[in-house]
Amino acid sequence: MSSLIALGAGGAATVTSAYLLVGIRGNNKINVAPEHIPYWSFGIGVMSANAGTAFQQLSGIGNQLGASFQGNQALGEWQTGATAALLTIAVFGLKPKPWKDVICGAVAPSLYASAGGFWAIPASVLSGLINSFIG
Repeated sequence: MSSLIALGAGGAATVTSAYLLVGIRGNNKINVAPEHIPYWSFGIGVMSANAGTAFQQLSGIGNQLGASFQGNQALGEWQTGATAALLTIAVFGLKPKPWKDVICGAVAPSLYASAGGFWAIPASVLSGLINSFIG
């Protein structure tokens, strides 16, 4: 066994996605509070970077989001850090909504990593910790 729980990145992303899906519904024994959804989906986004092709599309969405703002001439000069800040404000500044928080939380790690600098710290630190536990 090369890790603590030996799930693998794809297995961990699938298990966490199932836990989040069951917990959001709230009718079962697992209950995920709406304010915790961004954190769960951020973890899914971190694990999906090393998972199979089914999950690797999440990082592509984050990169396309940043590129769509950068390519807009009406906004002027726009860097990926501005997109990361906008995404963070959307998650923590608006009322918790499961659909919004799941999407924003899952694409945030790839967007933070591509922004670099201060934004890359949470994604890289958590990625290292999570991958050391799941294998």
